[in-house]
Amino acid sequence: MKQKSTSAAVAAIVASLSASLAPVPAKSTTLPTAVMESKAHIGVSSALTFELPSGQIFLPLEEATDYLCGLNANQRSLISAIVQKRQLKGKGPLLMTNLAQTKRICEDSLKQHARVKEAIKIVISPDNLAKLYPDSPELRVQHRDALIRFGRAVAQSEFLARDILNAIERSRPPTKTVSLSDMPSDEDVRAMITAEHKKLGLSQPGFS
Repeated sequence: MKQKSTSAAVAAIVASLSASLAPVPAKSTTLPTAVMESKAHIGVSSALTFELPSGQIFLPLEEATDYLCGLNANQRSLISAIVQKRQLKGKGPLLMTNLAQTKRICEDSLKQHARVKEAIKIVISPDNLAKLYPDSPELRVQHRDALIRFGRAVAQSEFLARDILNAIERSRPPTKTVSLSDMPSDEDVRAMITAEHKKLGLSQPGFS
């Protein structure tokens, strides 16, 4: 069922791209959204958000490319500021929010990027472009170039989501710290080495 729904989603994106429309996150959506960081400064609040794939809108291809590039630039700037703030503090979580939800939304975003990239590959194929514009090689080139520009914006958005996931992981404290009491003593190490030599039929090891 999941594979069928994914295929249906790709087919819908193919249809939209063929009609020079492209899916982008709807910033004004009221659907589930994770506010990753919010900071007020002189009465102005900035928020970094990711929308679930269901919170998509379709814009004309060129407009969608500009829209997504602007969204990427804003989010990249905010992420850099968040990471820098965490580095200055030297401790604490990277994001003051539910990290599990943030990770899930980033992962959902990556799945949507994969669908869009697959759809672009389908639409951009020479055979498909020839069917879309059988009598106009010029329009084929124009549509292909527009799709490539949009694909680059999608790739940047994908890198952004991956960077967020990586930054979250790097900011996590170690799951287990090893204390000196957990370390084997010199006698224990020597005993283990001696037992291993005996098991392999080797002569007794010499220790300095």
